[in-house]
Amino acid sequence: MAIFRTRTLLIMFSALGATWLGWRVANEYVLAYASQHYLANGVVRIELPSGRKFNIPERYMYWEGFVKHGRWPKPREGRVKVESFNFDALLPDLRPYREEDDAKWQAPGHGDKLHVYVHRKDFDATSWRHVYESELDSVRRGYAKRVDDEYGLIKFLDLSGKEGELRPYEVTYFTTDFKTIIRCSFPGTAASPGCKINYIYDSASNYISYSYSSAYFKDWRKIHINIINLITKFERDGVLGSVK
Repeated sequence: MAIFRTRTLLIMFSALGATWLGWRVANEYVLAYASQHYLANGVVRIELPSGRKFNIPERYMYWEGFVKHGRWPKPREGRVKVESFNFDALLPDLRPYREEDDAKWQAPGHGDKLHVYVHRKDFDATSWRHVYESELDSVRRGYAKRVDDEYGLIKFLDLSGKEGELRPYEVTYFTTDFKTIIRCSFPGTAASPGCKINYIYDSASNYISYSYSSAYFKDWRKIHINIINLITKFERDGVLGSVK
């Protein structure tokens, strides 16, 4: 009888194990299918406090979507009110995630990746002139150098270290209208040198911040225009979209 009960328990556990394994396989298949569906068709619909509406294809949400969830999640229903939003693309053409580019997305460092953040600053400013004035003060105190303009930008070399041993660590640029400030790693100071750009987007204190590899800096103007055009397209789609 003991042998019979043992065999019965083994059969029962084997059946349960097979059922659980089958459920796991089926569940993973469903999740993978859903993930691919949302990648191909998902649209994230958002609205900023200023009332500006944007429709963003989920393919541009690599970090917010795939990295955070481990798969491409289902976008929330309706239009979601948010304080800010992120999206990602690949340079040079600002293309969104596609399976054939997966290695580029997973590569360490900046690589070809572009990260964009649209947000609202806590202070109301119409230009970065106050930062420019601060740079001029650093020049007077010996912690920065005003050098020749580059790529149509006002250029400063920022220094750090002890007095008498100051070394360059960052380069700061301004557009002549002071709507844009760019900070780039000084060559040799970072394992993956990059540039971070802050642009005053509108009078409602909305800002666009984005970053990419220093290798692309020479094309900063073209990249900047393409980013603005892409965000404008997201907004145009948001206005034309039927979801409120």
